[in-house]
Amino acid sequence: MNRYFLIISLLFFSTVSFCQNFKNDSIKLFIDKSIELIQINSIHAENINNIKNELYNKSRDLILIDEIAPFYEEVFKQLNDYHGGLKYKGKTYGWNPTNMKTNLYLKNKIKTDTKTFSKLIDTKIAYIRIVGNNDFNFTKVDSLANDIVSHINNINSKTIKGWIIDLRLNTGGNMYPMLLGLKEFIGDNLLFGGFRNAQNKSTGNWEIKEGKLWIDNVILERTEDLDYPINNDIPIVILTSCYTASSGEMTAVSFIGRNNTFIVGEPTANYTTAVQGFKINKDAGINLSTDYVVDRNLKIYKSNILPDFEVLGGDNLEDLNSDQKIRKALELLRKL
Repeated sequence: MNRYFLIISLLFFSTVSFCQNFKNDSIKLFIDKSIELIQINSIHAENINNIKNELYNKSRDLILIDEIAPFYEEVFKQLNDYHGGLKYKGKTYGWNPTNMKTNLYLKNKIKTDTKTFSKLIDTKIAYIRIVGNNDFNFTKVDSLANDIVSHINNINSKTIKGWIIDLRLNTGGNMYPMLLGLKEFIGDNLLFGGFRNAQNKSTGNWEIKEGKLWIDNVILERTEDLDYPINNDIPIVILTSCYTASSGEMTAVSFIGRNNTFIVGEPTANYTTAVQGFKINKDAGINLSTDYVVDRNLKIYKSNILPDFEVLGGDNLEDLNSDQKIRKALELLRKL
């Protein structure tokens, strides 16, 4: 995903004279490079001067660069960025808020239910569960998207009157195959989402034009086709949990604003930012939240996605008819 920035060099003058006196100049260079990357790219750079001065204060007497890496846990806390982190010699230094919601049942299911799953709830309602993936190198886009389509074809027919798309176990990964596999459900000839930076400037759009998926002006195609078409207005319920995160949240956002579509479940995990990585040196890089996601109505999401109908707990993936979120979804679908 390419980003183009007009970079304005800003000079920072510390009021603390000892900040310039480092026992190891390489440490100062490391800090300055990371601060420059944060200032230019992060959507959370309001406290950059304080962050820089604190890093200087903590690091001026250190000898080894290895010693400053743990300080970046506090940096990301001050940035309010728990989607990013410092990558240093194979380790990640970031911030994890302690007030994250939990769902023990689903937490365990994330470990065991690692594949796409589909089933007919009854003769008229179809159910598909799409989990997260680890395709961070973009090597499985086609195969993952085709797998989703294959599961859709296994249960789709002319008699289907509604769909439940379950993202409760979708902890993120590569969003491209998720959107590519579901593009017929999302719609056609429309802009259905994208990203905005801290200045509310567009940094990428998600579109479907003449049946083709465009992400940041790149066409994504798959080799597997649907056996039966999807009606653009067919009722859909998206299921979410506190573990629906990152690309799982992006997938949910792609449906917001669609006709006859509801979100049921729990507020999502609040990783609704685009993250990009930047190199500091041969041993280190920094991942930063650089953009906010927007839906098809250009609403910006700076926090988690709230369901239209909140259902906390009550999950039962062994017996879908007893699952409280699915029961609510069926209630909504049968009314439409």
